[in-house]
Amino acid sequence: MTTLYAPGQALQATLKEIAQNDGYGADFIAHTGDLICTSSRPESYEGARLIYQLEGKGPVPGPLTVRAEGLNLPWYYIPGNADDRKACRLRLFPAEHQDYLFNYSWELNGIRFLSLDWGAWKTDSYILEPITFDWLEKQLKESVPTVILTHHPPVHIGIEKFDKMTPPDLNRLQDLITNSSVIAIFHGHTHYPWKNYIGEVPVYGTGSITYRTGLQEEQNHLEIHSPQYRVVTIQDGQLLSATLYDVPISL
Repeated sequence: MTTLYAPGQALQATLKEIAQNDGYGADFIAHTGDLICTSSRPESYEGARLIYQLEGKGPVPGPLTVRAEGLNLPWYYIPGNADDRKACRLRLFPAEHQDYLFNYSWELNGIRFLSLDWGAWKTDSYILEPITFDWLEKQLKESVPTVILTHHPPVHIGIEKFDKMTPPDLNRLQDLITNSSVIAIFHGHTHYPWKNYIGEVPVYGTGSITYRTGLQEEQNHLEIHSPQYRVVTIQDGQLLSATLYDVPISL
C-alpha cells in the first residue's frame, strides 16, 4: 500500500485547529523556515501564501496577516535551508528588494524578538556567517528580555545525523547567548520536537508540518507523524510555557 501525504493539507489542518481554539489569544504566528520543499520551485511560495491567505506587504520578516480559517494574526517568517532568500523576498515581501539575510528584530509588550538567519541554503550543513554573529552580538548588548527565532538548532540535540551538521564554532555562539538576556530560543530544521538548553536558556524544536526522516543515520525512509505547533506564553519578561500540540490526521 502506498500512503500519500499532502503538506499543504496538513498546514490547512493545523491552521484550522489553531482557529478553532480562537488562535489561543496569540499576538502573532512565527514560521521557522522551509515554507517550500525545494528552492528549485520558488513558485511554491504562492501556494503557501494562498493556504495561509496572507495579506499585506510588510517588510521582511513581517508581519503579514494570516486570514486562513477566519484567523486575523500577524505572521513572521524566518527562512530555512530550502529557502532561496531572494525568491522568498520577492514572492512574500514584494516591497523589499534586498536579497540576503533575514536578521531583524521587533519588540512586543517589552519582549524583543530576533529573527536569526544562518544563511545556509541548498545544504543541511550550516555555519553562522560573521555578519550574522556580529549583528547578534550587537543586539544582545542591550539587556532586554529576548526570544530568538531561527531555523537551524544552535545546540547539539543528541542525534548524530543532525549534530554532525552543526558548525565547529558553536560554542562561540552559545557563550554569547549564555551571557545575555535571552529567555528562550525556538528552531526548526530537524522536523522533530526537542528541548535542550544553552546554559539556563531553553531551546525548543517543534515537529514539522510535513514528513520526517528516521532518526538513525541509516534510516533514510520517510515517516508520517502528526503535524505539530507550539503555543508560547511569556509574561513579565519570563517564559511561562511552550506547549506542544499535535494535529490529528487521517491516513
